[in-house]
Amino acid sequence: MVHKTRSKTLIRDTVLGLVLCVCRQRVFLSIFLLLSLCITQPYSQEKNKKPQDQEDVVSVKTNLVNIDVIVKDKKGKFVSDLKAEDFAVFENGVRQTLEFFEPPLANATDTAATEPAKPSDSKQPIEQPPARPGRVTRSNIISLVLDGQTTDLTNLKRVRDGMLKYIKGQISDTDSVAIFAVTSGLQLLQPFTHDKAKLMAAVDKASAASTSSKSSERRNINETIAQLREQAANTESTIPIQTAAAGSSAAQAMVAARILQQYIQLRTTLTTQQARPILAALAAICEGQKSIAGKKTLVLFSQGFVTPAVLDWQVQSTIDIANRANVTIYIIDSAGLREGGTQSGSLVPGSPLAGVSGITSQEQRIQAVGGETIFDVVRHEGLNREFDILYRVAGDTGGRFVKGNNDISQGLDRIDEEIRSRYTLAYRSTDQNFDGSFRKVKIEVTRPDTQVSSRSGYYAIPHEEIVPLSPDDKKLLAGFAAAEAKPGLPVFVELSPFRSRDELYTVPVSIEVPPEAVKFEQKADKQYLQLDILGVIRLSPDKILSRFGGNFDVGLSSDQYQSILSNDIFYRQDLQLGPGEYDVRIIVRDRLSGKVAAKQERLSLPEMGQEFAASPVVLSRHVAKAASSGKGATDVLSSGAVRIRPSPSHKFRASDNLVMFFELYNAGVNGGTGKSLVRVTVTIMNDEKVAAKPVDYVLIDPVEPLSHLTFAKYVSLAGLKNGTYTAVIESRDMVTRKSVTQKASFVIEG
Repeated sequence: MVHKTRSKTLIRDTVLGLVLCVCRQRVFLSIFLLLSLCITQPYSQEKNKKPQDQEDVVSVKTNLVNIDVIVKDKKGKFVSDLKAEDFAVFENGVRQTLEFFEPPLANATDTAATEPAKPSDSKQPIEQPPARPGRVTRSNIISLVLDGQTTDLTNLKRVRDGMLKYIKGQISDTDSVAIFAVTSGLQLLQPFTHDKAKLMAAVDKASAASTSSKSSERRNINETIAQLREQAANTESTIPIQTAAAGSSAAQAMVAARILQQYIQLRTTLTTQQARPILAALAAICEGQKSIAGKKTLVLFSQGFVTPAVLDWQVQSTIDIANRANVTIYIIDSAGLREGGTQSGSLVPGSPLAGVSGITSQEQRIQAVGGETIFDVVRHEGLNREFDILYRVAGDTGGRFVKGNNDISQGLDRIDEEIRSRYTLAYRSTDQNFDGSFRKVKIEVTRPDTQVSSRSGYYAIPHEEIVPLSPDDKKLLAGFAAAEAKPGLPVFVELSPFRSRDELYTVPVSIEVPPEAVKFEQKADKQYLQLDILGVIRLSPDKILSRFGGNFDVGLSSDQYQSILSNDIFYRQDLQLGPGEYDVRIIVRDRLSGKVAAKQERLSLPEMGQEFAASPVVLSRHVAKAASSGKGATDVLSSGAVRIRPSPSHKFRASDNLVMFFELYNAGVNGGTGKSLVRVTVTIMNDEKVAAKPVDYVLIDPVEPLSHLTFAKYVSLAGLKNGTYTAVIESRDMVTRKSVTQKASFVIEG
């Protein structure tokens, strides 16, 4: 059964300056269907379906590990005449039995390949595609993906010309090629085909679709940050302020530091906005090909991008999904030859964070400045750090990163030669406990003086999982029921869906934990807090759509610690989801004390109609100045110049102002004035009695681009006694005479 839920996930800033992203199920499903329709599968690994009148049979699911291999001789030439018995596969040192073998496409003929000899240790025949005389039984599946976010307009012509030359000269009837572009999202410009005319037309579409690049903006921001750092370094701010000149110097230093912090925040946000759709697109394309047979290759044209530390999870998830689908990812630097750039990736560390611990103290590594940790700073400001992720994604999927060449077609020709020289091996692991751990794979050949290239291993993730989960994630989820029944610490959760563009909802997930419930550890002059937050969104009990959260080690100064003691520990992360029914499960673990708590929420997002409607009411007692994180980017919980921080516990003091925030949709427009007119009445009730005089507000001007009205007001709680109260909020559309009534309960404590 295919879910029709139009869902994609987009996760924005948390209060700790951290951003995470997950893969988009909507894209997964649509591309999978497209692949199923557009690619003629040369063979199937499934048994024929049973007739309706046949007795039920028991089917057993197994996880087949596929891996592509390239073999070269001592002169560097590709070896393409090996047989199955020439290969030996080891997983974590244990020899495996080959169950499928396919020679390189360079040996393809018009008939099926003959069955190779069995390996000496095998008791079962090697699976082969069934013979189809007169037809090619093997397929070369190539996805060409243009990263329009990072590729500057000046480099688009080079990429276009290289792709056209490759299509004209290399694509044959044995190939199925699709053209994709990534801008703010994933665009399929040409479904899989070997029709060269259609493919070349799609290449022109890709160039036209990629008209906006964030590379120049990011480069300008980096240059500004460098100038501000130099200015701050040259400004003397440590001398006593005893003269006007000294005071002016100190003021300049403070201004420079503040501006620098703002630019770092902007760079972090821009980087995340840039990396998120690229990684999601790669994962979606690979996931869509998981059940498709053939030699699968994805070629990404990109100038590179930097991922913040909190996006490490998504980078690894993208690699896992590609390996699970046996898609080899190649990446070509779309900028070509650059001045002063490094010409080799051999010194790039295996982990993007390798080496950071040696250059800073622990306090510097933990402390975040302007939303960026030292890990993010190193990524941004190290030499050519935008290439690190490209090397990692390509290398860990068995491909490679091609850079330093102005002729894109040459890079494509080199990749094409490798594509047509790859062997495909498959085996069922002797260890069927797919627990998410990494397993090393080593492949040997009996022929002397040869060199074998393949990916080094894989994470043992069950094939049916949409979103890969780590062993620790699975361990936490396994204890969900116990943590929910007997929570080790109080946790308050609130999900507040708001309508956004493209018939999607933006859903801030707010989590609040009382500080007295967790353990702090003092080191030197700081208080340290260690929290793990794991959230999963399920479409059904066994279908996880996405995960969110993170692992947080936070060092607090004395002022920050006192602020948390007064205001609770708060975490927020935004999701984007389509209409549908969702099960949201959240686990919070205090690592220092070992306490765990879990919450389960049912999220129902209806189809968006044209009737007068309202979002849920968000209650708060925290208001701060709103800061736009780039052109067109506004916090969903902001109005004008202010932003609120939700209070999921709904606990307040009599000295607080009760802030209420919600949105109204589809208000009528007065024909004479051209404006809406909505009257909102707030009544505070206690024991079904009016506890405070009702307050009226009038909303007139809609907010673009959704043309909704935002209600962001407060009432004073002064004079109210401790107890449980209900805010009854009635919104009346004075144009259409329709109304919506909402209730929000809260508690006043001493």
